[in-house]
Amino acid sequence: MDFFGHQEAARRRTKWLVFYFAAAIACIIAALHAAFCAFAGQQWDNWELLGATAAGVLAVVAVGSLVKIAELAKGGRAVAEMLGGAPVNTATRNPAERRLLNVVEEMAIASGMAVPQVYVLDDAAINAFAAGYGARDAVVGVTRGCMEQLTRDELQGVVAHEFSHILNGDMRLNIRLIGLLNGILFLAVVGGVLMRIAAHSRGGRSRNDKGGGSIVMVVIAAGLALYLVGWIGVFFGKLIKAAVSRQREFLADASAVQFTRDPNGIAGALEKIGGVGSRLGNPRAQEASHMFFGNGLAESWFQLFATHPPIPERVSRIRGIQAAAIQAAGKNPPPLPAAADAAAGASLLAGIPAPAQESARDLFGACGLVYGLLLSNDESIRKNQLRTLQADKALKRESEKSAKETAALGSGKKIALVELVVPTLRGLSPQQAAVFRSNIEALVAADGRIHLFEYALQKMLLRHLADFFGTKRRGGPKVRSLVPLLPDVGFVLSAVANAEDGGTPARDRSFAAGAAALGSAKSAYPLERLANVDLREFDAALERLDGAVDSVKSRVLEACEASAMADGKVNGIQFELVRAISDTLGFPMPPAVETA
Repeated sequence: MDFFGHQEAARRRTKWLVFYFAAAIACIIAALHAAFCAFAGQQWDNWELLGATAAGVLAVVAVGSLVKIAELAKGGRAVAEMLGGAPVNTATRNPAERRLLNVVEEMAIASGMAVPQVYVLDDAAINAFAAGYGARDAVVGVTRGCMEQLTRDELQGVVAHEFSHILNGDMRLNIRLIGLLNGILFLAVVGGVLMRIAAHSRGGRSRNDKGGGSIVMVVIAAGLALYLVGWIGVFFGKLIKAAVSRQREFLADASAVQFTRDPNGIAGALEKIGGVGSRLGNPRAQEASHMFFGNGLAESWFQLFATHPPIPERVSRIRGIQAAAIQAAGKNPPPLPAAADAAAGASLLAGIPAPAQESARDLFGACGLVYGLLLSNDESIRKNQLRTLQADKALKRESEKSAKETAALGSGKKIALVELVVPTLRGLSPQQAAVFRSNIEALVAADGRIHLFEYALQKMLLRHLADFFGTKRRGGPKVRSLVPLLPDVGFVLSAVANAEDGGTPARDRSFAAGAAALGSAKSAYPLERLANVDLREFDAALERLDGAVDSVKSRVLEACEASAMADGKVNGIQFELVRAISDTLGFPMPPAVETA
């Protein structure tokens, strides 16, 4: 999957979305102005009235949008809770929930991202959604009908479809769409409020209060105009939502087949929707109708308003992918291999000891697991670490047990465990999270130096917790050019290149490969490999790079990957570095690059 390409396409769709809504608001202003002119007996060219109307409309739309955006500030979980979803306990013993979590875990690890929080909507229909501003705050939600009525392959196809929305950059666009739609709908809400207030005031006035009666009539007329014109805006909003959503559904279906290498899974899920249905009972499903796997609303009389393509058409296209694969393979080929990409995640999980996996899904065990990953092999250092640990004896014993269970694991499996514990650790209270952060920092600092794996673990975990608990500081304006960040790029590329095996010549080649991937931008600053890069300098440079726009971040990450792959393989240290870089910059990186 071309992650960066789809992200850029999503940004282009956002620009068109802004254009469409600007056009819709212009139409609303024109309609309201015409109504006000007709009521007041004014000419159309009354520019003062037009200006006041435009200012009023823009203010109402802005307030409505900002209110909704503030409501959804928590990202994916805010959408899930709005729809009545309940988070699935990562330690659940319910077979259906356990199967769902396993599928999501496999898909997340195969995608190179932390496991998202999983929500279940108590609805018998078959449907699902992914929501959030990005991979860091993403959630995956499914209905109970989806979880209980689909086979594992079908469920995997649905989850893969939702992960494609995460990786294609669709989620941020979807949340913005909810906010903008609410702004236009707010006009109708304000109109309804004005009419109710005016009607109440009219009932309390005497018949002789002619002046007051005239004011009331003006308010009623203004309210009625706002109400009617507001619904015109909603009409156009539905058209825009449908147009934006339908093509993304085809892309997500195709991406799901790419993820699983099994067209029958997602096609089977769609065919079951044809029998069971996907309409949701939640009254707020309308707001998020463009996010669902299947149509979450009643069937529209006009396909113009449909947020999803017809199921037969979606199934036909998926079967077309399968037919093309069969034709390419020759006559009577064996079945398509099951879950080539998702299987990578399943294979990685299978290589992790079962006790460690169980610990990752339990809050007490997850804390012990993370502490255990940070305990030193040196007995004296380990004793000092345990003394500084703010934990009771039981948790310290759990930490030592986890250290033994994970000691032989390679970098890829340890990073997979870190990805696995993220949703579990979100169960910490804010006070517990503060202690957890303090413990991680103390364990890392116990020997007076920061090892690379310690840095990667600390960076990934604490960033995810900061995002979840809202303690991450908001930066200023995004840097839109790579040029002012080239000194920081030099730090980061030097760190990746210095981890190369083979001495100075190999490291110089690695750095040169990364610099070459930057293209013509590198000519603006003399990039040279630094023989020594302190992790603190590296971390500061990485934080500054995180303040860039996505297009700049993607070029940096591509340069890091080119540097790491200069000799055709990636060692464990480079894997840890690039994984920390990708997580910091917010771009998933599949674990398949690791070779050591």
